Amino acid sequence: MQDRRLRDRIVRYRADPGLPRDQAAARIAAYVYGNIIVFATTVPLTPDDLHHAHATLLVLGVAASTYLAHVFADIVGHNVRSELPLTRADLGHELRDSWPVLTSGLIPAALLLAGAWHWLPERAAIVTSEVYLLLRMALIGLLVERLRSGRPSARTLLAGVLLAAAAAGVSLVKVAIGH
Repeated sequence: MQDRRLRDRIVRYRADPGLPRDQAAARIAAYVYGNIIVFATTVPLTPDDLHHAHATLLVLGVAASTYLAHVFADIVGHNVRSELPLTRADLGHELRDSWPVLTSGLIPAALLLAGAWHWLPERAAIVTSEVYLLLRMALIGLLVERLRSGRPSARTLLAGVLLAAAAAGVSLVKVAIGH
């Protein structure tokens, strides 16, 4: 039975069908939020920022601090939603559900590090990390269907692309206001 569930998750790329809808929604929100914040971090980068791995550390620092802030905010939200004290299991759920915020910065940081080490041209490292984040955002519709255990469609993909455009717009507003 366990082998079949694992095979279904890999071959059919479905999420755990027992994942509560609230947790799936929390993970999607963290995924969207993480991508927006990391994209907003990469947009103003210049090739000079890659020297001494400054851009890499910046992206990792923003992802890690945003993850901690997201977990903290979710814990505060838990205290508003429930009169019961936060249990160890609840904390584990909050840490896991916020994980996409942190993972949003890993590949971009690696690409920026490749630019810092001259494995990639500096400008290409920045652009590739931004394109990667835009693709992650464009695939949000497919991710939502996966978490719902639904079948992706052309409409799902189009919704993801439109969502990515909106998320990129939010990131650009953040850059314009924040810099």
